[in-house]
This record gives sequence, structure tokens and C-alpha cells, in this order.
Amino acid sequence: MRVVVVGGTGNISTGVVKALLAFGHDVTLFNRGVTDLHAAGLGAEPVPKGVRVLLGDRHDRAAFEATMRRERFDAAVDMICFTAEDAESDVRAFRGTQHLVHISSVATLGGEPAELPMRAGSPRRPGDDYARGKAAADEVLAAAHARGDLPVTVFMPAQTWGYQRGIPRQLGFASHWVDRVRKGLPILVAHDAQLVWAHCHADDAGLGIAAAVGRARCLGQTYILTRWEIATWRDYHEQIASAFGRPVRFVDAPADLLIRAWPEGTGLLARESRWNRIYDLEPIRRDIPEFQPRITLADAAPALIARLDRAGLIPDAASDTTEDRIIAAIDRLATELAPGEPLAAAP
Repeated sequence: MRVVVVGGTGNISTGVVKALLAFGHDVTLFNRGVTDLHAAGLGAEPVPKGVRVLLGDRHDRAAFEATMRRERFDAAVDMICFTAEDAESDVRAFRGTQHLVHISSVATLGGEPAELPMRAGSPRRPGDDYARGKAAADEVLAAAHARGDLPVTVFMPAQTWGYQRGIPRQLGFASHWVDRVRKGLPILVAHDAQLVWAHCHADDAGLGIAAAVGRARCLGQTYILTRWEIATWRDYHEQIASAFGRPVRFVDAPADLLIRAWPEGTGLLARESRWNRIYDLEPIRRDIPEFQPRITLADAAPALIARLDRAGLIPDAASDTTEDRIIAAIDRLATELAPGEPLAAAP
């Protein structure tokens, strides 16, 4: 099929494009140019051989939509549909296209789970602007599919890694913690890091997404996308630390205390990772048997960390001493820090 990928040079996109090519599709990218991920050496290739690039900005709605209508692609994979307005533009741009694959996120299911395992149809509880935008886009595209305007498939990936700019942790998204582990410094966790988290390599995720393109039984479906096995945050941190050949020194603290004491460093904990994240993967097993995640975090961690080090994207642990201050003051903070009072205001 003639497939356009809107975006195509980011983390998940890199795996999607590689898999589309492996399946024999004719692939075109639509984006503003090579991203800083590839300029920093974080992508698989700047643009894989045989891929055509159409330069443009999808937020120039008229030009984007005119280009897509003129090209008349068989299928589209939109990696950068972040809002209802983006989704409405997709409906106009791809009317008449055989298949639109929209990449959403499990972040739309944020907060305390209404049920376990969480399903694609579980109540949406987006906790930030990104997740709210994705949820709104999902609604627009579901309505378009129901009206018969555009055949749509939605994927909701969990954390996907491989070509990204940093390595999240249970608390949040800053990567200082990686250098802390490398230097033998302790890291803070909540619930003794025993809560379940879900993640997947971008190449494995890309294979699952690409395999759905043009598949009739995937039309109108929404799939949560992540590895099969159940793993904890302790497993996650230890697999990354295996790249350094040293154990992780965990310091446990109540989630509420950490969120109050370090609001700027605990966004993920506040929204998602203070609860188990367990997902129903039966739909993707049923409809996309090609999705068989094979790349483990432990196997990929050395290359991932080396890539980020070369790009200067793992900050020096000494550049932020907040974690040391909290560890040193946990007992006092538990009794003295008032609700809503940040660490900086504590004596």
C-alpha cells in the first residue's frame, strides 16, 4: 500500500517506519524536516532508504489537507495527532483513504484505575494537557468512524522506549536518576517500587502498529499496546541499572509525601505510577498475531544509555540535589511538611 506517516522521525515513529518498509509498503513521511532526535543520533536512520519525505507543517491545515487529498494515499498513520483540532483535520485530509491509524496513549486512562486490567473502553481520566488532547482526538476519530467518514484504528501505547530523549522513572521524566544509579547514589521510589508498570521497545511497538495497516478486522478497533509480561518498577529500574553492572539503592517513601515535597519531579507519580498499571491485551493478541515483543529492557539498556550519553541527554546527578535533600529529611518531612507545602518552603 501507499502509506503516509504523519511525523515519522520520533521514538515510536522510527519503529513504525522500519516495520512498514519490512512489510513492503511504499512509505512517505509528512513532517517539518528531520527531528532533533535523529540529528542527535537517537533515531535508527535520518530517513531510511526508500522513504519519500514531504516537507510541511500539519498545523498549516489548508496546505496539509490539500497535500493529503492530492496524494491520495491508501493508508495513513498519524503519529502526531495531539488535539481534537488535529483529528478534525485528519478527517478532512484523509476522507476517501482506506485506513487511518491514530496513535493515542494509555495516559488517557490516567489516575486511579476504575478496573484492572484496564481496557481500551475503561473510563478516561487524563491527568495533563497531553492526555486530555489525545482523549479529545480519540473521540473525534471514533465519531468519524461511526459516521462512515473514515475507517479508523486507534493504538494506545504504554511507555515506549528505544529512540527517545530520556529515560523516565517511577517519579517522573527527568533523567538525572540514571546518573545517580551509575554513581551508586540512592533513588527515591514509592510503594517500595513494587507497583506494576508497562513498557515496550519502539521496534516491537512499531511492528504491531504496522501489521494493522490495511487489515479489515482492525477497522474500528482500539488496541492497548505493550509487552505481555507483568513487571514492577523495581524490575524496570534494575534492568536499566544492569547496564552499569551495579545494584540500585532504593529509598522508599510515601507517594503523598513525595508529591508534596517534590511537585516538579513527581508528575508521573501523581498522575499514574502510584497505582498498578495492568492492561487488557487480549484484543491485540486476537487481531495482530505478528505483535510478539522480543526486545527486553535489560538487553537494550546499554545501547540506549550509550546513545543518550553521546547526545548529552543524561544530566549529571550533581546538577540537582533535591533528591539528596529529600532522602536526608524523609522522617522530618513526614511529620512537618504541611499538605501542599513544597520542599523549598520547609525549614
